[in-house]
Amino acid sequence: MKKCLLIATIFLYAFYAVSCASGGREPFTDRQPEVRVLETLETRLHDAVSISEKLEMTAIGEVHYADYRAPIWVVSYHPGPDPDYHLLLCGGIHGNEPAGVEIMIHFIEMLADNEEKYHNYSIDIIPLINPWGWSHDLRFNQQGIDVNRDFASFESQEAILVSEFTTKKRYDLIIDCHEDPDASGFYIYQYANRNQQLSRNIIEVIRKLDYPIEQDVNMIILKTDDGLIDAPLWGLYYMKMTGQLSMTNYFRLNHSDLVYTIETPTELPWESRITMQQKAAEMLIESLQ
Repeated sequence: MKKCLLIATIFLYAFYAVSCASGGREPFTDRQPEVRVLETLETRLHDAVSISEKLEMTAIGEVHYADYRAPIWVVSYHPGPDPDYHLLLCGGIHGNEPAGVEIMIHFIEMLADNEEKYHNYSIDIIPLINPWGWSHDLRFNQQGIDVNRDFASFESQEAILVSEFTTKKRYDLIIDCHEDPDASGFYIYQYANRNQQLSRNIIEVIRKLDYPIEQDVNMIILKTDDGLIDAPLWGLYYMKMTGQLSMTNYFRLNHSDLVYTIETPTELPWESRITMQQKAAEMLIESLQ
């Protein structure tokens, strides 16, 4: 019995230390160069929302670091009084993964141009969770916190604002769009979900579009199985216990039974990454019909 307990303890420690290790570091200086202009993104959002009465843009709060201040925007799509489905779409929790942000803006612009496409969906979209990181092309926020590993301790302004916005909300589907600077192909996470068929279908569609499928992400216990990482429920609770809970882990435990993370490799051309993100997101959303 003691031997089994020791093995289990070592296994869980390895899971914590290797598979989902925090990326925290020292805070950044004010001299960090900006490489993206937040006002350009905000202009696109305002332009899209302004042409549709079914879109509403509000700030769920503001992050501030010394002289840097930026709102975190949510764009909500309200098709009518009784939608069949409630969705949450997110991007930009890591600032050096820009395709996730772009696909959120694309989706908002599509809703503005085609208001009836998802007429039975109510959709909340948070296009950019980490504006400081995105502006500076860095994974972390200015404090050096990996916001995507802060949904147990809530030390970052960004994680606090997202959790406050989603409090008491339930969604039929949540999608978080990411990128991976170390990967060479597309992959997808699902969380505490025994049915792999939808994820497998998405992977096959991406493969048929002649894009590579990731076979070996940089993990030891959670590894890609031909493009799929299937995270077990016990793993989510363990990450909560160790204070390393990711945003999607948090969402799965509190806000939805269906949560997915889409990952594209930053080494591929920009348009290829956008196409993969868009196709995967569309298939996930339309699977509810």
